[in-house]
Amino acid sequence: MEKRFRDFLRHLDKLDWDVLSDEEIRDEREGIQLHINVMHQEMMKHIIILASLLISASVLLGASFISQSQLCLVFAILSGASAGYLAKGYFKNRDTMNRLYVFADKITQIY
Repeated sequence: MEKRFRDFLRHLDKLDWDVLSDEEIRDEREGIQLHINVMHQEMMKHIIILASLLISASVLLGASFISQSQLCLVFAILSGASAGYLAKGYFKNRDTMNRLYVFADKITQIY
């Protein structure tokens, strides 16, 4: 999916916006809207999983302090580390989303 977004953004970068007809602009706008919707769904998945990992890390960290269990501490650290890795992917998607919004703004000004 990442490759599809990269290819679509590259396609939008290469477009000559002044020469496009109204139908081509409409098609491009629909394509941008479709990609924005798909990216929103991906980002919502990331947020839900990220929140659940952070909650589980907090619960496990509290349990490790109360019970003095090393196993809970290890799982808390693993949950926190995987949440950090997932947050990195979320911010990468956010940058892609911002580029899509720039093109959506550009098309709105033209059309």
